[in-house]
Amino acid sequence: MKTGLVVYDDSAPLPSISQLSYQQDDAKITFSLDIKGGSGAVLYQIDRAEIEADCKCVGDWLRYYESSSSEQRLVLQRHIKLRTKQNYAFRLRVVDSLGRKSAWSKVIKTKGKITHE
Repeated sequence: MKTGLVVYDDSAPLPSISQLSYQQDDAKITFSLDIKGGSGAVLYQIDRAEIEADCKCVGDWLRYYESSSSEQRLVLQRHIKLRTKQNYAFRLRVVDSLGRKSAWSKVIKTKGKITHE
């Protein structure tokens, strides 16, 4: 008897970012990432926050981009245009088809050159 139920493999390892690199020039930042683990198709999310000029603190995080679900896990790239007078912080994570989320990446800040926190 056919039930139409979709069966997911919840024994698969949790999704994670196995490699993350980035490159910044004056007008854009490019993220490249590899994903491992996760059940079924995966997507990645990028959150962005403005860095306050007076205190150098990170403002509220907002969802900037969410990729489409895909089976692809290697050499994923996203280009983001930057406003030259504003400094930003970014963080990335992965979500699998079961809704399981990876930990957030380290915070990446733009300001002339990229720094980690």
